[in-house]
Amino acid sequence: MRIAVVRHGHAEPKQSWTGNDVDRPLIARGRRQAETLARNLAKQKPTRIVSSPSLRCLQTVQPLGRKRGRDVEVLSWLAPDAGPMAREGIVGLARTEPSSAFVVVCTHREVLLDVLPYLEETFQVKLGHRPPGAKGGVWLLEFRKRRLVRVTYRAT
Repeated sequence: MRIAVVRHGHAEPKQSWTGNDVDRPLIARGRRQAETLARNLAKQKPTRIVSSPSLRCLQTVQPLGRKRGRDVEVLSWLAPDAGPMAREGIVGLARTEPSSAFVVVCTHREVLLDVLPYLEETFQVKLGHRPPGAKGGVWLLEFRKRRLVRVTYRAT
């Protein structure tokens, strides 16, 4: 089974955004990243697409959902303040999804900084790139028999 963990695309800067952070949208660059992501990941035929409740994450994977005819599921454990729940969520996907599954997950820098080193240590697999990676970047996690066997990073 494979999990593509996506860092959301470029969004309105935190410093200039006056609304609730969960409502902070992608900017034009982020929307282009989302379209590129959709083109690249649609070829791999994701079986599920899940996202943080934040608008910028949803906007990052919605083009992929449209392209594949799939709804985007919103999961609170992908929010920036999820803490250890994000670790459990990613490992839970690897343990419960069928071996043929390809799940696309969109989340935040904070989650990536917590989850990726945890996976590296737990499964003794090298990341090959320093987390969190660029906005719009993708961490491809490959699991075999519920063990993480390879991690590949791709910038968008």
